[in-house]
Amino acid sequence: MQTLALVGATGRLGGHVLHEALRRGGWVVRALVREPAALPVREGLVVVRGDVRDATAVAALLQSADALVSCLGTRRGREAHEVLAEGMAILVRALAPGPVPLVAVASAGILDAPGGGLRRDAPGYPAAFRAGSAQHLQAWRTLGASGLPHTLVCPPELVEGPRDQPLQVLRDVLPPGPKRVSMPALAAWMLDEARRPAHAGHRVGINNGPQA
Repeated sequence: MQTLALVGATGRLGGHVLHEALRRGGWVVRALVREPAALPVREGLVVVRGDVRDATAVAALLQSADALVSCLGTRRGREAHEVLAEGMAILVRALAPGPVPLVAVASAGILDAPGGGLRRDAPGYPAAFRAGSAQHLQAWRTLGASGLPHTLVCPPELVEGPRDQPLQVLRDVLPPGPKRVSMPALAAWMLDEARRPAHAGHRVGINNGPQA
């Protein structure tokens, strides 16, 4: 049995990651939440009370962790921007002593654009997402400078969908397709990556693929 530290468990994607980890077994999940009552008691779940910007709470979260999944900043247009950048910096500092795999989620805006540069800087990128994507960019730079084993998965629109939805995955760019990702399928992919990293050190573009 391995221990998974989870940040963002009360969010949309984080809730799917929590459910999938407990459903498949093999994980004890330690989830960092501000209000423990937001998560019902479940076998295999340990709730750690605190904020991701509190270094003491983060240290408690990571006790004996074999992997860390961060779902900070996935509430499109509603995320508290400073929480993402500040929280990632604290997570990185707490992880620094040991090689714990980290799988985090970020905006597709920080992937490479077809014409060069980043998607967030390309003409036509929605202005409403620009402030948030700047924080995702800062989080990516923090991870890159850390030297820690990490995978930064960058989905477009997160939607409800089937767990067995096929996914297309490419490093650094967004794969062709509908620009939406099934959250249950993405949660399963993130847990697979946390257990056996295949893209450590990379941004990963991900998209729903065609059903078989």
